[in-house]
Amino acid sequence: MATITWNPMMSVGVPSLDADHRTLVGLINDLHRSVGDEEEYATLGSVLKALEEYADHHFAREERVMEICRYPSRDTHQRMHQRLFKQVHDLKAGYDNDRTAVRAKDCLDFLHKWLIEHICSTDMDYRAWVIGHAEALAEAESLSLTGPKTSTSLDWRNLRVLVVDDNQNFAQVMRTILEGVGVANIGIVANLAAAKTRLQGSIVDVVVTDWHVGVESGLELVSWIRRDPALVSLPVLVLSGHERIASRDVALSAGADEFMEKPISARGLLICLSRLMRKEKSA
Repeated sequence: MATITWNPMMSVGVPSLDADHRTLVGLINDLHRSVGDEEEYATLGSVLKALEEYADHHFAREERVMEICRYPSRDTHQRMHQRLFKQVHDLKAGYDNDRTAVRAKDCLDFLHKWLIEHICSTDMDYRAWVIGHAEALAEAESLSLTGPKTSTSLDWRNLRVLVVDDNQNFAQVMRTILEGVGVANIGIVANLAAAKTRLQGSIVDVVVTDWHVGVESGLELVSWIRRDPALVSLPVLVLSGHERIASRDVALSAGADEFMEKPISARGLLICLSRLMRKEKSA
């Protein structure tokens, strides 16, 4: 089954809803690429978590737009959302119950059907009602995966992120999540030498590193950052799919600012990065 390429024919005419749809397409493609990955379960778990969160957020935002526009088929559309969300939730629950019971390839048929039948067909029915509707467009823009936007919300478009992870598929999931909120400057490297070169040669606002980067330790990178006077205050988030949450203290003692377990939550990741940047700004 081939990956999906976003094209203008999929647009519903609302930039924020289109951005949600592009993220969903990206996550489906990430799932496709993870089939057979030696770390498939960590990647699959992160994709399923993100799909559940984005579906919940996107459906609520879409329904709010329909309500403002007085779209006559809103109730029917909402019932369809409820069915789709239950299917995504059940896939995620199955994974949480037994990680070996859900494989990436088993999810793809449903997700492709969801994309083609819902986004490319059903969603087009409300297009004429929302295009040019200023109140609906403004309401859609005011809502984000991390909650209502305020004057103090992080401007994701200006954030410069360096991801250090030797698993290319998981790193791509990270890229999809970050691009979904508008982050354009995302560097991805697969080893500590490349990370150090990137940090010495360009401006980075936050580093997200795996604990195990190949045979190297992301904690060594954290220690190196903390020894460099020019980088000592750089926010660092450590991820791991091997250590348990008790290892949070080990990561923090090494100099990390935050620790998260894989599979990651998209909402949790974004909230964590937003918190780190607020902390950095106030320091």
